[in-house]
Amino acid sequence: MSHNEKVALSGVIKHVFAHRFTFDADGKLYLADLGPKGAKAFPLTAGAVVALEGEQRPSEIKVSRISADGREPTLIEHKKPDHKPGPVQAAGDGNWSLVLAAIGQAGWDVSGEPSRKPKHFEVLARRAKGPWTELHVDFAGSVYKEKPADTAKWTAAA
Repeated sequence: MSHNEKVALSGVIKHVFAHRFTFDADGKLYLADLGPKGAKAFPLTAGAVVALEGEQRPSEIKVSRISADGREPTLIEHKKPDHKPGPVQAAGDGNWSLVLAAIGQAGWDVSGEPSRKPKHFEVLARRAKGPWTELHVDFAGSVYKEKPADTAKWTAAA
């Protein structure tokens, strides 16, 4: 069976793990996923005989329709993730000089050149001769992540 193929199966639910469940259809065991909202709309119970339709993925079946005797069929929508930039990324233009000024006002001394990423800058900095720290700074100049500097990554900058 190729991946991302539409499937329609009938069988018995064996085990339930929140919104995922194992499903025995014609002697083969499958892992199926309703998603959290789907599990609320169609409560799962081990031993239930169900019919489902969905998309076969590499690791599981993403269920788009499920039904059981005595219950109305339930349609399940799996929304695609929205990876659009948030308001901070959309408002900022990635101007390094503005970001550098904001970091300086927060008391950080920067070493070397920043590494520009699609949604932020990564920069090597420290406060008052303290340990070197890798800062993740959004385009508005807010430091949202601080972690110990990886010496291999920042050797040339330090």
